[in-house]
Amino acid sequence: MSLRTFKTVIALVIGGFLIAAVYISVLVVQRQGALRQIAVYNPAWEASQASSEFIRLEHRLSEFERPGSDVDKDEVALRYDILTGRVKQLNEGDFHALLERDPDHQTVLARLEQTLGSMDPLIQNLEQPGNVQKVIDGLKPFDGVLAQIASTVLIYGSETVQKDQQELIRLHWLFSAIAASLVLIGIALIILLDRHNRLLGRAHQDLHVLAHQDALTGLPNRVVLRNQLEHALAGLKPNGRTIAVSYLDLDHFKDVNDSFGHETGDELLKAVAERLRKCIPASEGQVRNLISRFGGDEFAILQTGIRRPGESAALASKIVEALRAPFTVNGQEIFIGTSIGIALPQGHVTPSQILKHADMALYHAKADGRGTFRFFEPTMDVQLQARRALEVDLRKAMSNGEFELFYQPQINIDDNEISGYEALLRWHHPERGLVPPAEFIPVIEGTGLIVPLGDWILEQACKEAARWPRSIHVAVNLSPIQFRNRGLVQSVSRALAESGLAPGRLELEITESVLLQDNETTVSMLHQLRHLGVRIAMDDFGTGYSSLSYLRSFPFDKIKIDQSFVREMSQRSDCLAIVQSVANLGSSLGMPTVAEGVETEEQLRQIQAAGCTDAQGYYFGRPRPARDLVHSLADLRREARVA
Repeated sequence: MSLRTFKTVIALVIGGFLIAAVYISVLVVQRQGALRQIAVYNPAWEASQASSEFIRLEHRLSEFERPGSDVDKDEVALRYDILTGRVKQLNEGDFHALLERDPDHQTVLARLEQTLGSMDPLIQNLEQPGNVQKVIDGLKPFDGVLAQIASTVLIYGSETVQKDQQELIRLHWLFSAIAASLVLIGIALIILLDRHNRLLGRAHQDLHVLAHQDALTGLPNRVVLRNQLEHALAGLKPNGRTIAVSYLDLDHFKDVNDSFGHETGDELLKAVAERLRKCIPASEGQVRNLISRFGGDEFAILQTGIRRPGESAALASKIVEALRAPFTVNGQEIFIGTSIGIALPQGHVTPSQILKHADMALYHAKADGRGTFRFFEPTMDVQLQARRALEVDLRKAMSNGEFELFYQPQINIDDNEISGYEALLRWHHPERGLVPPAEFIPVIEGTGLIVPLGDWILEQACKEAARWPRSIHVAVNLSPIQFRNRGLVQSVSRALAESGLAPGRLELEITESVLLQDNETTVSMLHQLRHLGVRIAMDDFGTGYSSLSYLRSFPFDKIKIDQSFVREMSQRSDCLAIVQSVANLGSSLGMPTVAEGVETEEQLRQIQAAGCTDAQGYYFGRPRPARDLVHSLADLRREARVA
């Protein structure tokens, strides 16, 4: 029985109680009415008393007239007054209501009352001759009338008594039935309340489990770990055993969700939890380990009773190796890995502080390349504060006009001429000067500022490119975050319309990470962008594990070879082989290939020999603002010689 159904039943039972209570009140009123009806039986006695008084008066009158009688005038007057009072009483009250049932009796009693009233002077003067006889003659027509009325009333009373008795019996059984029903309803209510209490008890147990256990993995949740951590911190002793908190974040888990769906992601989390249980013992000597899931793809481990940080490092290494092995989920072989941040109590710390320290250590572990662990260091807190200050400054930078676009030339090797420029964002900080892009770009993407800033970059790049020679295009990098914004296509269309730039002169560069997040939706958006007439380039090609499959999923217009391969071509033959393979692939697919990071003439000769069609790098020129651009390679080299 659901709680809603149970409440409905309780409401019906209570409603039944209320209805029964009201009905019992009605029955009580009816019973009182029946008892009042029984009180009507008194008029029969009153009628018989009036008849007796009538006979007594006649008898006293007869005795008064007989010589030598001991009945005097006062006794006759007394009987007369009593009879008059009886008759008057019969003509009033409940008896009068009975007389209305028989108009003849009502008329007779009214005449009798009038006759008695007219006899009052005679009664007062009975000693006068003839007055007694006049009174007797006046009463004679009413002989037997009162007795007849008394008889009628008695019969009516008997019938009424019988009816009232039957009604009382009916009311008695009805009252008893309702009382029994109330008893049964009360028993039912007690049973229901007992059931309700059991449901509440079970609900409290379930809530307790939900409040302290992760519903998906069955591991203790954040609340349990925090409580245990607080207790462990309170029990620490100087120079005694200590504790450690390890904060885990699964690497590339979001890619799994985006590629295989959330159901597979949930199953993977269960498999991770099970593997953690197997590789982390609950206790080792005096060391106790508590595994907890904090939410999403984050886990935490509380170690108590350790003597030195090396024990936490050994456990972290064990976890990293365990999660590096592939998982088989729903028939899919999945590779993830984990990054771990470890914090130990340093001085007097609160649970919130040590968890924060572990989180900061995790952040640095991920920044170091993932698949590793880092211990918290005090300098990390300083770096975090610096990042937060950077976030605040970045939010002000856009409204203050501190951003500017620089452009780096792209060279067509066969034509030996500038074919386009790549737009690169620069930030002129009011105090720090020019901030390196590697420092602030990740922060912009992490805070979501990349969406409005990306629109500004598109608009500014198109506006400035519209002033260049028609043979020169502009390339703009798009972040994966921008593809999550459904208004990206509209932003590109608006930038083209407002600037008047021909769509074919705008080139949008994306990396493989864009296609990882939601392949179908992203490919659909890329086709919409292609429909506008813009060109799409695959940037940093070769750094991912599925570049070739993405070339098949969408017909890119250009391939840009990552600078890491170009930079090491002279030292590593495999890098040169990769550049040659990509150039041949581009040629086969009819796509131009751009080699990034060309810094020397030797590298230029190597990429040219490998078959690359375009080149970009410091060898041709550093990025510069639009106002300083020259649009021919000869002018660019002339400026370089002058410099």
